[in-house]
Amino acid sequence: MELQFTSMRRIILLAAAGFFWAVSGCSSTEQSVRKETQPSIATNTERLLAYQDEITTDFLRQHLTVFASDSMEGRETAMPGQKKAARYLANQYREMNMQPAGESRSYFQKFKLTATQRDSIVFKIFAMNEDQKQPASRSVSSRNATGDFIRAFGGTDSLSGQIVFAGFGVNDPSRGLHHLKGMDLQGKWVMVFQDIPHIIDGDTLVDPSIGARARFSSIFSQGAEGMLLISDMAGEEFRSSAAQKQSDFGKPTNMRLAYRDDSVPSQEFSNGYNVVSPTMATRLLRLENPASLTGLREKIIQNITDFTPRPLDYGLSQIPYEREVSLETKNVLAYLEGADPQLKDEVVVVTSHYDHVGIGQPDSTGDRIYNGADDDGSGTVAMLNMAHAFREAARNGVSPRRSILFLNVTGEEKGLLGSRYYSDHPVFPIEKTVANLNMDMIGRIDEEHQQKGVENYAYIIGSELISSELDSLIKAANRRSGQITLNKKYNDLKDPNQFYRRSDHWNFGRLGVPFAFFFTGVHEDYHRPSDEVHKIRFEKMAGIVRTIYASAVMIANADEAPSVDNQEFIEITKTDL
Repeated sequence: MELQFTSMRRIILLAAAGFFWAVSGCSSTEQSVRKETQPSIATNTERLLAYQDEITTDFLRQHLTVFASDSMEGRETAMPGQKKAARYLANQYREMNMQPAGESRSYFQKFKLTATQRDSIVFKIFAMNEDQKQPASRSVSSRNATGDFIRAFGGTDSLSGQIVFAGFGVNDPSRGLHHLKGMDLQGKWVMVFQDIPHIIDGDTLVDPSIGARARFSSIFSQGAEGMLLISDMAGEEFRSSAAQKQSDFGKPTNMRLAYRDDSVPSQEFSNGYNVVSPTMATRLLRLENPASLTGLREKIIQNITDFTPRPLDYGLSQIPYEREVSLETKNVLAYLEGADPQLKDEVVVVTSHYDHVGIGQPDSTGDRIYNGADDDGSGTVAMLNMAHAFREAARNGVSPRRSILFLNVTGEEKGLLGSRYYSDHPVFPIEKTVANLNMDMIGRIDEEHQQKGVENYAYIIGSELISSELDSLIKAANRRSGQITLNKKYNDLKDPNQFYRRSDHWNFGRLGVPFAFFFTGVHEDYHRPSDEVHKIRFEKMAGIVRTIYASAVMIANADEAPSVDNQEFIEITKTDL
């Protein structure tokens, strides 16, 4: 239900009528932002909480419709769409008359990245003849050409080795399957059929728990140079898929913070993981034609326990041609100064990441733009609405005791780069940063809650995991605002998902800053072009944002800042500084 000006708001505005603002211009790169002198400002918590009425579905929908539109090109870090998104955020803060907290009185904190740009990959097949390598074929994958192999991922190093055929590439001793047994895989390319036949005609042939990931781990743990997957794609389908991957060439990958580049290992997988064309697979296996691949697969299924791996008469070398490039990107920072002379130097940092994954492989509809409406358009426009609510309160003479920093970071999808940069180069001292409230993906519901028919919830991670006092403040705020269910399913240092370190709050927590992370779980559109605005549940989202707004109020106005009181968390973070 949309909230309008209530009687309480009218009372507030009447009570604030005696306050006035002296406005003066300032010379800076943000000429339209004005400094405001406030001769008398109220810091009353009750009055600040009333401004949660400014958090509305109309505001959220209006801004997310723009922010997650195709014109933003998926907001990939350091790409034109991300830079456009940064300008949009800065313009919104400027229109609100929020103080810029970036460089040179701007809203931007710029920083450099180092990235790898791959221009082409050369694939060479050589015949093995008494340990002699004789060239057999050569193909190139690039922005202008497709080869006999599609690089799925990895392959950052030059690779070379003999090819062995390993059937389905799995061992399942309980069913007598030993497709990897007795073969030395060290330095070899392992060619396998991509789809594992777990159940055929109701008969379990391979334990369903042995999937592609388990196979991957098993093969590479034995020192394999790479894997070659025989898919069920026909020739034309393979060529179409290869053509779609051409856009990956010339695109920066493996982004790292330039100032940490010497100490940070590559994030990419150095070994090879490729799909082989049906024509090349036929040649390597010495079959009559590509249609014979289906026959071979069926033959192995019929006698799946009899198969043993064998070396082929061919080897493969894969040579990537790539170079290091330098890129620039930026965080967006806006600031609301606190009104308490003794506490305004302390700051509550509210974060969301405004980047997403850009333009990539098309889905079944042909859509190639990953709009990221939920991830993390939802958290980004939520922050805008919170800033608007605090600004409206300030215009009417009510401000928090401590200061609030609205920090939209970039590079989260590339490894929490923007928040790492800020935490290493803070605008406000980390020792004066009393808490971080982070929001990422707060506009949808996950499968678990979908099945239960529960919508009014958010997972909360951190809080008591690092600070019981912060947890108490958030619970009190929630009772007086969104009244959502605060689900602590993932609020566990032993959680296998480790969500406590997988978003931008981590770069505050590792430095001993109490944090709380709000999100609503992973859904079927995660990192897909289908993460669109029309799927956002704005009523539910508004309730979460009101709770986060109220939490910021309670923290900013508390007599004492929340302390870190979980020693186990402190011990865990020691290795991540």
